[in-house]
Amino acid sequence: MRLAKFQEDEVKNLPRSIVLILVVIAIVVAVGRVMLIGMNGGPIGGMHATVRRFLFHADDSIKEWDEKALSRHKTIYSITEHKGKKCVRAVGENSASTLYFKKKLSYDRRPFVSWDWIVEKFPERKLKETLDRKKEFDFAAQVYVVFQSRFFPNARAIQYVWAEGLPVGMVSDSPYTGNVKLIVLESGPSEEWKHEERDIALDFRNLFGEDLKKNVDAVAFMTDADSTKTSAVAYYGDITLGFLGPVAGKTSGEGSSSAGYLRWLSKIPFFRGEQKEEPSNI
Repeated sequence: MRLAKFQEDEVKNLPRSIVLILVVIAIVVAVGRVMLIGMNGGPIGGMHATVRRFLFHADDSIKEWDEKALSRHKTIYSITEHKGKKCVRAVGENSASTLYFKKKLSYDRRPFVSWDWIVEKFPERKLKETLDRKKEFDFAAQVYVVFQSRFFPNARAIQYVWAEGLPVGMVSDSPYTGNVKLIVLESGPSEEWKHEERDIALDFRNLFGEDLKKNVDAVAFMTDADSTKTSAVAYYGDITLGFLGPVAGKTSGEGSSSAGYLRWLSKIPFFRGEQKEEPSNI
């Protein structure tokens, strides 16, 4: 406290021009930090922060991702370039396997995930496409967010789907478990890459009807065609994990140094708009 009072008194005695320079420096530091976060791949503005970003530029880019087979045959994942973008090509031939990346993201900092994707070939169906039937439960492109749980069978997940003919925004429980919620983000063929950015806590609240109280444990993507016993092809690129900022009512340590500096300067009378009283010559 004595040090803080001393610093404040010292600043009060500084010439106005010097204090103005200090103010400018503080603002530049704060703004520069936000710009740096944006250039690193996260959404620009506010308290957005990128934790990991996968551009899949190198042939060994997917080595950080683990694979889990879900049927007798595995989907083939490889690095390629498609429509001007380096990415992962996923080819499912009567197969189902997912690539997943384990990363803890604190729920109270509003985690987000963003990615680019495009479908080249949808699995062929004999039945009408649905979200809630086990038979022919195949999708050309899917992205999962998995939440922490002490027991794996109780783990919850959000499954983002690119469907062939279902309406965008359609939601459903998984036919395998009520702990997994599906939502259709894209539908039908596209000649262009599609970009998605999801506020995970908001999606969790909308889908599960309660606030998110579990950390994100992993993110995964998958192309499968084992239920239809046909084939599917999709591409995934620029997968980014990060935070949008603290949930309402909570604070974050991100940027505390620059914010604290500005708060300290705000205690100076002239910075608050007050004028220092000059001695009278009368």
